[in-house]
Amino acid sequence: MKSKSAKGDRGARGIPGPPGPAGVTGKTGATGATGAKGTHGDKGARGLTGDAGNDGSRNRALLSVGEHIDKIYTELENQVARLTELQRELNELRAKIRGI
Repeated sequence: MKSKSAKGDRGARGIPGPPGPAGVTGKTGATGATGAKGTHGDKGARGLTGDAGNDGSRNRALLSVGEHIDKIYTELENQVARLTELQRELNELRAKIRGI
Protein backbone atom coordinates (compact mmCIF):
# COMPACT_ATOMS: atom_id res chain seq x y z
CA MET A 1 0.00 0.00 0.00
CA LYS A 2 1.25 3.48 -0.92
CA SER A 3 1.46 6.25 1.60
CA LYS A 4 -0.41 9.51 1.09
CA SER A 5 2.77 11.32 0.01
CA ALA A 6 3.68 8.76 -2.67
CA LYS A 7 2.70 9.80 -6.18
CA GLY A 8 1.91 7.61 -9.13
CA ASP A 9 3.21 7.91 -12.69
CA ARG A 10 2.71 11.29 -14.26
CA GLY A 11 0.84 11.74 -17.50
CA ALA A 12 1.90 13.74 -20.53
CA ARG A 13 2.59 17.43 -20.06
CA GLY A 14 -0.22 19.84 -20.89
CA ILE A 15 -0.04 22.96 -23.00
CA PRO A 16 2.11 25.70 -21.52
CA GLY A 17 0.43 28.62 -19.80
CA PRO A 18 0.58 32.23 -20.95
CA PRO A 19 3.88 34.08 -20.69
CA GLY A 20 4.53 36.09 -17.58
CA PRO A 21 4.84 39.87 -17.43
CA ALA A 22 7.83 41.61 -18.96
CA GLY A 23 10.70 42.38 -16.68
CA VAL A 24 11.94 45.80 -15.64
CA THR A 25 13.82 47.78 -18.31
CA GLY A 26 17.50 48.08 -17.56
CA LYS A 27 19.63 51.20 -17.48
CA THR A 28 20.28 53.06 -20.71
CA GLY A 29 23.88 53.10 -21.78
CA ALA A 30 25.97 56.15 -22.62
CA THR A 31 25.38 57.91 -25.95
CA GLY A 32 28.09 57.39 -28.54
CA ALA A 33 29.99 60.07 -30.41
CA THR A 34 28.28 61.86 -33.32
CA GLY A 35 29.51 60.74 -36.71
CA ALA A 36 30.73 62.88 -39.56
CA LYS A 37 28.17 64.73 -41.68
CA GLY A 38 27.36 63.06 -45.00
CA THR A 39 27.24 64.54 -48.48
CA HIS A 40 24.16 66.26 -49.91
CA GLY A 41 21.80 64.24 -52.06
CA ASP A 42 21.15 64.84 -55.76
CA LYS A 43 19.06 67.84 -56.77
CA GLY A 44 15.57 67.01 -57.90
CA ALA A 45 13.38 68.66 -60.50
CA ARG A 46 13.25 72.46 -60.25
CA GLY A 47 16.57 72.42 -58.41
CA LEU A 48 15.07 71.38 -55.06
CA THR A 49 16.46 68.65 -52.87
CA GLY A 50 14.63 65.79 -51.19
CA ASP A 51 10.88 65.20 -51.55
CA ALA A 52 10.33 68.85 -52.41
CA GLY A 53 11.85 68.15 -55.83
CA ASN A 54 9.19 65.69 -57.03
CA ASP A 55 6.60 66.78 -59.58
CA GLY A 56 3.62 66.18 -57.29
CA SER A 57 2.58 62.94 -59.00
CA ARG A 58 2.83 61.06 -55.74
CA ASN A 59 0.58 63.57 -54.01
CA ARG A 60 -1.93 63.38 -56.88
CA ALA A 61 -1.89 59.59 -56.65
CA LEU A 62 -2.48 59.69 -52.89
CA LEU A 63 -5.37 62.14 -53.33
CA SER A 64 -6.87 59.90 -55.98
CA VAL A 65 -6.62 56.86 -53.72
CA GLY A 66 -8.23 58.86 -50.91
CA GLU A 67 -11.14 59.81 -53.19
CA HIS A 68 -11.62 56.17 -54.20
CA ILE A 69 -11.67 55.11 -50.55
CA ASP A 70 -14.27 57.80 -49.79
CA LYS A 71 -16.45 56.48 -52.62
CA ILE A 72 -16.09 52.92 -51.31
CA TYR A 73 -17.17 54.05 -47.82
CA THR A 74 -20.19 55.83 -49.29
CA GLU A 75 -21.20 52.71 -51.22
CA LEU A 76 -20.73 50.55 -48.11
CA GLU A 77 -22.89 52.93 -46.06
CA ASN A 78 -25.62 52.67 -48.71
CA GLN A 79 -25.42 48.88 -48.68
CA VAL A 80 -25.60 48.72 -44.87
CA ALA A 81 -28.63 51.04 -44.90
CA ARG A 82 -30.34 48.86 -47.52
CA LEU A 83 -29.58 45.67 -45.55
CA THR A 84 -30.98 47.28 -42.41
CA GLU A 85 -34.15 48.17 -44.28
CA LEU A 86 -34.47 44.64 -45.65
CA GLN A 87 -33.96 43.19 -42.19
CA ARG A 88 -36.71 45.43 -40.80
CA GLU A 89 -39.07 44.34 -43.59
CA LEU A 90 -38.27 40.66 -42.93
CA ASN A 91 -38.92 41.10 -39.22
CA GLU A 92 -42.32 42.67 -40.01
CA LEU A 93 -43.11 39.79 -42.38
CA ARG A 94 -42.15 37.22 -39.75
CA ALA A 95 -44.36 38.95 -37.20
CA LYS A 96 -47.30 38.89 -39.64
CA ILE A 97 -46.75 35.19 -40.42
CA ARG A 98 -46.60 34.29 -36.72
CA GLY A 99 -49.75 36.30 -36.10
CA ILE A 100 -51.76 34.28 -38.64
